[in-house]
Amino acid sequence: MATEILRMHCCGVEWVGADRAHCCRRTGGCGALFDDATLWDAHRSRGRCHDPRQLGLVQTRNGIWLRPAA
Repeated sequence: MATEILRMHCCGVEWVGADRAHCCRRTGGCGALFDDATLWDAHRSRGRCHDPRQLGLVQTRNGIWLRPAA
């Protein structure tokens, strides 16, 4: 059984995986890329983007923000 790798791109950001959540610059976002929609929701409050570091998130070498390892 073959595994399909999905490459996505938007507003100058590129990532692998359809499960990621992107905060698109074209719609007034910050351009950040999150591991999932829950993290994306956490970084947005009252229509504003907040620094993912302030939420305790860590960034991979590929620029994806995710929860710190336990």
